[in-house]
Amino acid sequence: MSRLRNGMVLRDRYQVLSFLGQGSFARVYLTNDQKWRGNLVALKEIPTGHFNEKEYSIFNAQFLQEAAFLMRLSHPGLPRVVEFFAEKQNYYLALEWVPGHTLEHEVKDRGVAVGEAEVLDWGLQMAEVLRYLHSQKPYPVLLGDLKPANVVVDYQGKLRVIDFGVARYAAPQQDREYALVSPGFSPPEQYQSGRLDERCDVYSLGATLWWCLRPTALERYRFEIPSIRTARVELTPALDAFLQTCLQAERGRRFQSAELVIKELRGVQQAASVRVQTSPSEILSALYRDQKKKFDF
Repeated sequence: MSRLRNGMVLRDRYQVLSFLGQGSFARVYLTNDQKWRGNLVALKEIPTGHFNEKEYSIFNAQFLQEAAFLMRLSHPGLPRVVEFFAEKQNYYLALEWVPGHTLEHEVKDRGVAVGEAEVLDWGLQMAEVLRYLHSQKPYPVLLGDLKPANVVVDYQGKLRVIDFGVARYAAPQQDREYALVSPGFSPPEQYQSGRLDERCDVYSLGATLWWCLRPTALERYRFEIPSIRTARVELTPALDAFLQTCLQAERGRRFQSAELVIKELRGVQQAASVRVQTSPSEILSALYRDQKKKFDF
């Protein structure tokens, strides 16, 4: 698939400004929305020329249904879906452009380990997005590909989940014959045919937070990701336990809902706060202040 050239206009509306990047199955371009001049749009191009007839039929039905549904979503942690369309053998999804940089770049560019409090805040923001998607009716919507490269930190420091590549309904008895996977961030069941549910997003959230605390190739652990405290002993046991539960290979042993994930994350925040307040240095400082008061006249 050749790239779109800068200056090209698609659908008499989207003028290509630059190539942003390529994922597992799509290319993304920064475009100027000429209908609403001055608005920048991220245009995702999804080729279908390599699909066989059966794969194309499945993809076409899912894309049309799910893209129409995504246009109705409204959440501060999600970009607005402007429209979707097809040209020749390619499908396109136009999304609100979110200025900022990916969580992957944010962590790598720091040069120092990201603190526990900040990662917990990131976790809560992403979990709120999952709660919103999973609460949709008539069926939950699965994000399906949560990872640091698919989350943007905007210039206000807020997170936006930008990739809807495999977001889809979790309808009863809806089996998957194939699924897009992101090694290290996708759970075991996403590599297999069968039905996926909300717990696959819980695994990906845990993997994303683990990676933010210790950037490394998670796929080398083969779904046996170790305790985060083996690499960062200063982290609270409560956070370690939370991550280990998210990252269980057997989905029945993970947190069963985004609602429960949020509840547990808030508990970890509280435990981390108490630990900071009662650290050895704080205790010594408090003792010093008490002793000093005894001799102040």
